[in-house]
Amino acid sequence: MKYLKYFTKYIIISFIFFISCSKNEENFVEANDLNIGSDKVFPEKVIDLSIENILIYPNQLDENSIYIDIEISNKNEGQGEVQIALLNDGKLVASNPVIISNDKSTYYQSFLVSENINFEKNFKIEISALQGEDNIKNNRHTFESNLKIEKPKIAILSGKLNLNTPYIINNVNADYDHFYPNPLNKNLDITNFWFTKYDIILLDNFPVKPVSDKWLNLFLKKIISEKSSLVMNSRLDQNVNVLKNFFPIFGFEYKDDIDLDDFNNYSRYKSKSFKSSFISTNNLFDTSKNEISELNNVIDWILKDSDIKYSFYVANLNSKKNDSIFIYGFSNIVDSEIKSIEAEVLKNGQLISTITFLFNPVSGYYFSQFEAIDVGDYVLNIKDNNTLIDTINVNIYN
Repeated sequence: MKYLKYFTKYIIISFIFFISCSKNEENFVEANDLNIGSDKVFPEKVIDLSIENILIYPNQLDENSIYIDIEISNKNEGQGEVQIALLNDGKLVASNPVIISNDKSTYYQSFLVSENINFEKNFKIEISALQGEDNIKNNRHTFESNLKIEKPKIAILSGKLNLNTPYIINNVNADYDHFYPNPLNKNLDITNFWFTKYDIILLDNFPVKPVSDKWLNLFLKKIISEKSSLVMNSRLDQNVNVLKNFFPIFGFEYKDDIDLDDFNNYSRYKSKSFKSSFISTNNLFDTSKNEISELNNVIDWILKDSDIKYSFYVANLNSKKNDSIFIYGFSNIVDSEIKSIEAEVLKNGQLISTITFLFNPVSGYYFSQFEAIDVGDYVLNIKDNNTLIDTINVNIYN
């Protein structure tokens, strides 16, 4: 279960700059190529804007958004104002004007993409043409995102509708199914619940009467087999005898004199990979007490991965011989320590070089680059203190 969950704070800036080598092309003319007697001794410079690199990485401050960074190359002293546009499924989602000057060869643009994006559809970057620019094919690039904004799937079971119910369903940042008693016959139909996999099951004032051992065993089998987590929201006046068989799931020991007033309002329990939380309060709906924020904190804690995993990507749109190939990557959660990450660059199974990754504290990704001196297939074994954390392949063309 992978989610873009981050629990640290950085300074937000709108433009993310990353290191990338750019090489200026120079036009050389041999002596025998000179057109003597002509005003035009050197070939005419061809103005050309092009998209060089695209980076896609999570926004560490908000799991519902990602960054898309674009590196733009300006060759042969082009100048003027251009418009950079980001489209998704043919719809404009972001744009920004950029002033191109004839003394600067590289530009960067960063777009923050939020949850109103359809990640099943393609993205497209478009840059308007400069005056005098003939080749505009490399001003456009269509691509897919390796990242997707995924909300957790939650089942909310309300045994009895109460004041807390609407505040739960309106404020939990998740895709949810709500099961509640039919207003006419008071029956609670959860047939679809049994056949759907959920990341979290939230019991809202449920159950209102004791469940059978058979029902509870079936419920526990579902949680274990589907690796679901459990949250129970209970009012302080709820009958303890109705809840007592659920207590071990939350790490509690039942006693005859147990009182819900004595419970931690937002308990947290973990057993191996299983997490649960028992919430005992009458005031979940009380916005002045910020109870909903506490509930979302519990859900964030449940969804937070305990193991750090890394993913690395090639930023270059076209990996060519003698180009500097830009490699970047990030972890699924923010680590408090900067890792010592290196990569062995291999070609035909032979070690060509070893590169070291630097860490960008603003964007939260690691980055490095290597120069491919020959065409062919390269393999990068990326390691943290000699422990392999990812492997990527790079195909180099002429």
